[in-house]
Amino acid sequence: MPTSLIRGKYVITRVLDNDTSEIISDGAVFQRDGEIIEVGRYDDLKSRHTPDEEIGSNKYLVMPGMINAHEHSGFTPFQMGVPDLPLEPWITARMGARDMDPYLDSIYAAIKMIESGVTNVMHNRSLWYVPKGSDPVGAGLEMIRGYQDAGMRVAFSYSFRNQNRVVYEDDDTFLGTLPNGLATRYGEYLEAGAVSDETYFATVTDIRDRVSNDPRVTHIVSPANVQWCSDDFFAAAKEYAKRFKTGLHIHLQETVYQKMYGLKTWGKTPLAHLHDIGFTGPELSCAHGTWLTESDVDILAETGTIICHNAGSNLRLKSGIAPLNNLLAKGVNVAIGIDEVSINDDKDMLQEMRLIHKLHRLPGMDAPSPTSHQVFRMATEGGARATILADKIGTLEKGKRADVVLVNLSNITEPYLHPDTDAVDALLYRGRGVDVDTVIVDGEVLMRDRKLTRVNKEEVWAEIKERMSRPLRQHEIERARLGAELQPYVRGYYQKWQHQVTQPHYYYNETV
Repeated sequence: MPTSLIRGKYVITRVLDNDTSEIISDGAVFQRDGEIIEVGRYDDLKSRHTPDEEIGSNKYLVMPGMINAHEHSGFTPFQMGVPDLPLEPWITARMGARDMDPYLDSIYAAIKMIESGVTNVMHNRSLWYVPKGSDPVGAGLEMIRGYQDAGMRVAFSYSFRNQNRVVYEDDDTFLGTLPNGLATRYGEYLEAGAVSDETYFATVTDIRDRVSNDPRVTHIVSPANVQWCSDDFFAAAKEYAKRFKTGLHIHLQETVYQKMYGLKTWGKTPLAHLHDIGFTGPELSCAHGTWLTESDVDILAETGTIICHNAGSNLRLKSGIAPLNNLLAKGVNVAIGIDEVSINDDKDMLQEMRLIHKLHRLPGMDAPSPTSHQVFRMATEGGARATILADKIGTLEKGKRADVVLVNLSNITEPYLHPDTDAVDALLYRGRGVDVDTVIVDGEVLMRDRKLTRVNKEEVWAEIKERMSRPLRQHEIERARLGAELQPYVRGYYQKWQHQVTQPHYYYNETV
C-alpha cells in the first residue's frame, strides 16, 4: 500500500477552542493508503516509518483540506454575462446566462478549488426545470465526473422547486398580473420544463446508484428553499435522507423577502416553520441564514442544524450580513460556502475566510468578533459536518482520511513575520490561494508545486475557450430575451413588499 510522510514547519491538526488550535512545530502526518496512521513530530515519525514518499519540508504549513460547503457552478454568473443584482431579480437575470457543458463547468470548478486548497465541495445544481430533450441523470453524472477526473471529493445535490417558481407567490397568480403575451410565453416555458416530485427522487436515486462505489462522492437531497417547496416535499425529502443516509441541504432566509414570506404565510420565520414540520436536525445544512432572528439561532443551536455562511455572495447580491457572532456565541455549527459569487469572483477559500474574519469585527472595545481559529474550524470541521463526513475528514487525526494541504510559507513569513505569531493567525491574515502548493486527497497528490497531477489545465482551458467562442444558439437568445422582458415585473412585485426595519444584530455606525 502506498505511504507518505507529509512534513511542515507547522502542522495544524484541529481547532481546540475559540482561541487555540493543536499545532505541531516541525511536525508531520504519516498516511498509508489514504488513511492517517500517525501525526506527530517529524523526527519521531521519520524514525518509525519508511514511507514511499516524503512530501513537504520546514518551509510549509500543513493543514486539513478546506471544504466549500455551498457551491453552484464553476463559471460565475458574472463571467456568463449576468451582473450583480439583488437576489430576486438576479435569479431572473440568470436566464440570460448562456449554456455551459456540465463536465467542463465542474472540472473548471475543481481546478480552481484545488488550486486554492479546497479538497471537498457541496455541488448544488437546480433540477426544477429541465428543457425538453435534456437528460438530468446524464448531466448530473457529467458534473460528478468532472470532480472525479480531478480527484477531489464532491457532495452532489440537485436542488428542487415545485412551487412559487417565478416570485414568492403562486405561479398562476403572478402570471395573471403579466401582459397576456408575456404571461403565455413564460407559462409555456415553465410548463415545458416542469419536473415532478417523483421525477426528482428517481433522478437522485439513479445518480446515487451509478456512483455508489466511489468513496469520494457523497449525496445530498436539496429542497431549494422553504418558499419553493411544499410541506409534502419536505416530508418526502426527510424520509429519503433518513432511509438512504444522505444529507439535506437548503437555502434559508437569504434575503429579507424570504423572511417576510414566512411571516406572511405562517406568521413565523421559514426556519421556525421547518422546525414545526420536523425538518431541522444535524443532517440539515442551511445556506446563508442572513435574516435569522434570535429565536431562529436558538432553534439551530438546540437541533444541531448547520448554517453555511456565504459572506461574499451575500454582499454582492445585496442580501445582507449573517449574524455570525450570534451563531458562534450560541454554539451553532457553521460552515463556509464560496457560492458561485464569492467576493473576488473566484474560488479562493482563504480570501473568503479573511473576508469573514474581518466582516464581523464590530466597533467597540468589547464587541464580539470571530477569531482566526473559529473561522478555520468553519472551513474545515464545519464543512465536514455539512457534507456528512465529519467522521472522515476536517481534521488531521489518526484514523481519518488523508485530505491534506501544504501552504508555502514564503509569502506569509518573508521578509519578516514575528516568530511568536500564531500559525492560524498568520494563515488568516496573510495567506492567499496562490500560496497553496500541494493538495492531497485520500493520500493521493492532486497538485504538487502548484501543478495538477491528474488534469491538464491548459487543455481544459483551451476546450472551454473553443466552446464559448461559438455563437449563441437560438434557444439561448430567446431565453435571455424572455428573462429581460420579465425583469421589470419581478422588480415591481417585490417593490410592493414593505420591509419594516427592526433591531439589527450588528451596528457599524450612527446617523447622528
